[in-house]
Amino acid sequence: MMGAEEHPVLIAEALTLETFPRRAAVVFREGRVSSVEAAVGPGLPPRAAAARAAGAVEVSGGGDWLLPGWIDLQANDLEWLPGGLRSPAEHAARIREVLRRQAARGVTGILLTTMAAPVDEVAAYLEGITLVRAGGGALYQALLGGLVEGTFMNPDLHGAHNPRHVRPLDRALIDRFIATGGLRAINIAPETSPDSIEVIRDLARRGILVGCGHARPSGLLVREAVEAGLAYVIHLGNGPTGSSLKGFCEGGLLEEALRNDRLAVTLILDGIHIDRRLARDIIARKEPERIAGISDAAFAGGSPPGEFEVFGVRGRASKDRRYLEVVPPPGKPPPDPRASDTGSLFGSAAGMREVFENTLSWLSVEMEGTWRRRHPALPFIEALRAASSICSANPARLLGEGDRGRLAAGSRADAILARISGEPGAYRVEVRSAWIGGMPAGGQTP
Repeated sequence: MMGAEEHPVLIAEALTLETFPRRAAVVFREGRVSSVEAAVGPGLPPRAAAARAAGAVEVSGGGDWLLPGWIDLQANDLEWLPGGLRSPAEHAARIREVLRRQAARGVTGILLTTMAAPVDEVAAYLEGITLVRAGGGALYQALLGGLVEGTFMNPDLHGAHNPRHVRPLDRALIDRFIATGGLRAINIAPETSPDSIEVIRDLARRGILVGCGHARPSGLLVREAVEAGLAYVIHLGNGPTGSSLKGFCEGGLLEEALRNDRLAVTLILDGIHIDRRLARDIIARKEPERIAGISDAAFAGGSPPGEFEVFGVRGRASKDRRYLEVVPPPGKPPPDPRASDTGSLFGSAAGMREVFENTLSWLSVEMEGTWRRRHPALPFIEALRAASSICSANPARLLGEGDRGRLAAGSRADAILARISGEPGAYRVEVRSAWIGGMPAGGQTP
């Protein structure tokens, strides 16, 4: 649990990416990383010894890995959001519950996402986000804002969203969302309005992170949007992502996302939304520094029920509970198992621990690709560095949060102590402890 009073923290005998293969002693002080020192002999390094003498709270790393906390750029609370119009205070109380649950699982930064929903409900949720962020306390510093995903998507590519709640691009409505104080990122489908490029330009100038998903712009239009301030593609390959293999207009969103080095992409790395072989292909093509792993967790505040309904769209968990799928409406036949269209997925059933675990496992083993014939196995430490970048440093950089996503002197003390076991291709990651702003946030692996 997060406490109200902060004490310096000394974590000794931990492995870190900064000092590997030597173990390290790391000191947190006043919400920041004060020092990261490699152990060079018996006893503590100088700064760590000084922290001990000053009465720091000591935690034994036990040879486990002290890593930057994970940052999830897209998580949903579908247990709560469809409950009708609620007050910002009600939303704030629920969001605090979600943050506690996520922090205990190693998430030290998060964007909470809105679906295509009645606009009053979207605005009230964003106002709830603002209340939490204004409340102080280290735990609530993990809330980085809200992502409005569903409101301005292409309604023809709605996926698990209800297209009745998708709105035409509307500057006045965007201004209303910004005025709540909770909007940090927004999804824009550029092909849906002739004003989209200027809207993207204005949003970028106002410090809003602009993404593109559930869209099918031409590659040329994507390029124009990037010049205006489009920063990333939302869950590339899902949503769905528009694509064109023809020799016109530089293809579609998928093709330009892969080519354009100025675009980052987020990937739902649960092993379901994107096949692991395609994930390796995309990581190789974009290079790890342009990839941010996301959970797109549907039930960030709890476990998914067997069946559920969200804004008029029915969903259910698979029998093994590994994924969530949209239930076809009455009168519509289920997907044909012989066809490639297996229906829409309803967010993921994974969290950032699974995203990190999958990334580390997939990068550490040789495998066949889809667009690329073979991918080599990376040595463990290289795979771990890449997985940490994808789940921590890259999301932080995309948000402009330069003091998050890394463990270095002066950075925020957002960290996890993780035990990594298993073998290449099948690693297991257990969150032993977590800290946000140097304060303990629990730690458990369900």
